[in-house]
Amino acid sequence: MTDAAAASRAASAGASLHPGQLDHLGKALLALARELWVTRDRLMVLEAVLEARDIPVSQAIADFQPDAALAARLAAERDALARAIVETLAPETGA
Repeated sequence: MTDAAAASRAASAGASLHPGQLDHLGKALLALARELWVTRDRLMVLEAVLEARDIPVSQAIADFQPDAALAARLAAERDALARAIVETLAPETGA
């Protein structure tokens, strides 16, 4: 199932969340917030460490264009994350 199809299924499931879904939503948001902070923290530390060692990476990262293989890997990781979020918010019930 594509992410768009899963999102459409979730949207058509109803305009409001059921009490059990609120728990899923809260857990998903907390998990995302934790992961986002860990990622941001580690990225800032990594950039600072490299800059302190005279390796100017901040602009290099901003300017970087991935090759086809890395672009495909990034897209796969992005899709997996989106799928995990949608499945947590609206798990398939076999219906």
